[in-house]
Amino acid sequence: MKVFFRYLKQVLPLLLLSVTCIAIESLADLMQPTLLANIVDIGVANHDLGYILKTAALMLGIVIFTAFAAAGRNIFSSKGSERAGFLMRRDMYRKIQTLSPDELDRFGPGTLMTRMTNDITQLQNLCHGMMRVFIKAPILCIGGIVMSFRLNPKLALIPTILVPVIFCLIFLNLKVGFPLYGKVQNALDRVNTVMREYLSGIRVVKAFNRFRYEVHRFSGPNEDLKRTSIVASRVMSIFNPAVTLIIYFGIVLIFWRGGIKVNDGEMQAGEIIAFFTYMTQILQSLNMFSMIFNRIVRAKASCARISEVLDSTDLQLDPENPEPLDYSEGITFDHVTFSYRGKKPALRDISFTCKVGEKVGVIGSTGSGKTSLISLILQFYQPTEGKITVFGADATKSDPRLVRDSLAVVPQRVMLFTGTILENLLWGKEDATREEVEAAAKAACAHDFIEGFREGYDTLIGHSGVNLSGGQRQRIAIARALIKKPKILILDDCLSAVDALTEASIRQSLAEEAQERGLLIVSQKISSIIDCDRIVVLDDGAAAGVGTHEELLSSCQVYRDIYLSQYGREALEEFTLRKEAAIHG
Repeated sequence: MKVFFRYLKQVLPLLLLSVTCIAIESLADLMQPTLLANIVDIGVANHDLGYILKTAALMLGIVIFTAFAAAGRNIFSSKGSERAGFLMRRDMYRKIQTLSPDELDRFGPGTLMTRMTNDITQLQNLCHGMMRVFIKAPILCIGGIVMSFRLNPKLALIPTILVPVIFCLIFLNLKVGFPLYGKVQNALDRVNTVMREYLSGIRVVKAFNRFRYEVHRFSGPNEDLKRTSIVASRVMSIFNPAVTLIIYFGIVLIFWRGGIKVNDGEMQAGEIIAFFTYMTQILQSLNMFSMIFNRIVRAKASCARISEVLDSTDLQLDPENPEPLDYSEGITFDHVTFSYRGKKPALRDISFTCKVGEKVGVIGSTGSGKTSLISLILQFYQPTEGKITVFGADATKSDPRLVRDSLAVVPQRVMLFTGTILENLLWGKEDATREEVEAAAKAACAHDFIEGFREGYDTLIGHSGVNLSGGQRQRIAIARALIKKPKILILDDCLSAVDALTEASIRQSLAEEAQERGLLIVSQKISSIIDCDRIVVLDDGAAAGVGTHEELLSSCQVYRDIYLSQYGREALEEFTLRKEAAIHG
């Protein structure tokens, strides 16, 4: 619960005001039974109407004053809890921004969503309830016991004995309930994960008519959540009736012992009424404790989950004494091996260079390690073995933000954000002029179709560009990268959704771009990398060959197989004949 108290400190002034109001409210409540006893034992017993009216007016004034204190308590505790929740969500969102992809993969999107919403709401509810109940309950409990001892010390022993028994039950409740509610939150994570995957791929589900499968897939986590929640609720439901039983047992004892004392003349009727009221307040405060500790059980589980995210290792965005960058050096892989969390290596002993002004291609089949290679360049992960040098600096000792400022990547799966086309393009360069925006769009062959929209560059696009075609999304993503004017531009198989004519036009524009900056093209199509200065062929994570198109066709069997599958045997035979003719002169 350290994280929870850390945020409570940040709203301490509001909490102190709420505590002050609660203290006033509680002390006013403790005065009422004594005044009521005086009305019975003095006013009624002596038939003194003036005393009764005067005391009643005082009680009414206290009630009004208590109402204002209760309103203040609600206002300040609500503001404090909402402020604490706001700060937690803000810090958690900022923390997620700094998490490495490895850590993000470990948590998963579903559980991060649950922790940012449901778990933080649990802590907010605890903060609000704690101010209303957790502070008021001990004041009423201790104050009620003190006032009871003033009335009758012997009879006051009954609530004094019952309090430790109830606290033992509350402690047992906390110990048993914490692991149960942890399981409930984990089950909720799984439900959210399935729901998120379904909503993200709803078009695919409809296209393949997989409704029944999705219903069946959802029913498992949903049933698990129901079963886990029922088990937790059943176990926790034992404690509240037990506390209530002890409370009513104490009330029965007071009625029994109090009646005997009234008959013996040891207590007056007003005193027994006051004592009964104090006993009720004491036992109500204990019931409040039971309720708040139920919240603590759930909040403690949520707090542990939030702390797990906030305390996780993040990317080193501000390394001490980072190595300076030399933009003429480009990117160098020196015998690099990489694996995800101890799994089979995704890359093995990779070595190549991509300098500014060069055009380097990376080709390989699905699962050969192309995307992992890009992730290493962007410093999302660190190599398991070997060394990566980016702009002359060791990737483990350079400032990732400076490195990424000098790189631009067009990913295979294009991600556009809700907003206008212009807003999405300005992700590459926030202060870009209109001329720069249009120049980048023209280079990416996107300007014409953007101008074809009624609102042009101010056209609103939905989440992930849902109202654009695949080719349009890819061209906007390329323009977004070009507007950044990076030292090295990385294209991750980003022309798969455009037609051949548009692809040729974009390739021509990128060829002109490569004269000013480096170009790293990752693709499964030879046509995209055929004219590169150097081509790296990946096969199951290893470099099967490095060279030009002609060199690889002659020396690399993996590359020959890819060429054969895309161009056919006749093209391969024609290349072989041309080569032999060139050799024989």
